[in-house]
Amino acid sequence: MTGQPTPESHSARIVHGMDRHPLAFRPTRNANESSLAVAGEIDMSTADSFFEQARALVDAGTSVLVLDLGEVTFCDSLGVAALVRIYKYGMAKECRVRLVNLRSHVAHILEISGLDQVFEVEPA
Repeated sequence: MTGQPTPESHSARIVHGMDRHPLAFRPTRNANESSLAVAGEIDMSTADSFFEQARALVDAGTSVLVLDLGEVTFCDSLGVAALVRIYKYGMAKECRVRLVNLRSHVAHILEISGLDQVFEVEPA
């Protein structure tokens, strides 16, 4: 059994742990406000698609982008970087970015990074 991880081995847990669920998006648009409801895990495999979805709403001409993160179950450093990219892109296009329905783990990440002072954040 050399070279084959057993179900109890550490490497098997790492591989299983990296088997992430895809990110789901639900965009909506009103007069001057667009919303993007996000569900799943924002990580290295989904951060770019998250940015692209948000960018498309900003490019459509909205003045406020609301990111509903109530169903985000995981957010790593690349997820935080995607949020920063969205914020910078929105600001460059004169679009405010507001975060709503933050779960405690996402709110904590923003708090310890100081980004809760940068974004408009509405508590869950």
